[in-house]
Amino acid sequence: MQPAYERLVYAAIKQAGEEFGIVDFGMRALLSTRLEKNFPTWYRELRPIYGPFEGGMDRFIKLEKNDFIGREAAAKEFADGPKLRRVSMIVDAVDADVMGDEPIWAKIGDTDYGTVDKPHGYGAPRFDSTGAAIQATVKSPSPETDGDASTVLGLRDGDWRVVGWVTSGGYAHYVEKSLAQGYVPAALADDESEGLFEVEILGKRCKARINVEPLFDPTGEKMRG
Repeated sequence: MQPAYERLVYAAIKQAGEEFGIVDFGMRALLSTRLEKNFPTWYRELRPIYGPFEGGMDRFIKLEKNDFIGREAAAKEFADGPKLRRVSMIVDAVDADVMGDEPIWAKIGDTDYGTVDKPHGYGAPRFDSTGAAIQATVKSPSPETDGDASTVLGLRDGDWRVVGWVTSGGYAHYVEKSLAQGYVPAALADDESEGLFEVEILGKRCKARINVEPLFDPTGEKMRG
């Protein structure tokens, strides 16, 4: 459709929907409602750097179909199992919601899921509960590291370690909660335990927990109604 006709289409939709109480809403409202449904969005959760099974798009991938772009990579990811998984989280935010790229901490002690790359020395610093900056933890060489000079375990604060990152989020007005989506190790993606996760917002770590089922219309009945 040519841009010149967009106003005509808009006017026709508004006229047809007037008897049903149709109203305008903005992009931020749309983003808020999709968080309540655990829906990912292009450019944040769904990007070429994530596999389809990592992104939770399993039901849309039919490996038995004829050849399609990315099929070989998708089949390998399916066979190996995704390394990461997209999750939705409820965050006990104080006065600010996530925007994206905030670190996700987990209380996992020495368990290493191998999903956080060696810190590159750039970006925002990380802080402990007292506000002091946290440096990357480095382990001395050992037989397990095949004699490497050192093994970087990533940012750590006691038993808390950075295991993933937020991709997007915000305040969900219908359920009145601060929500976030992000990627964590697949082994942790279904763990809804209290006290396992924290999300760092503007240098302050806030309690968070995974919610596997959408907070709004989890069965999809309203969407099909």
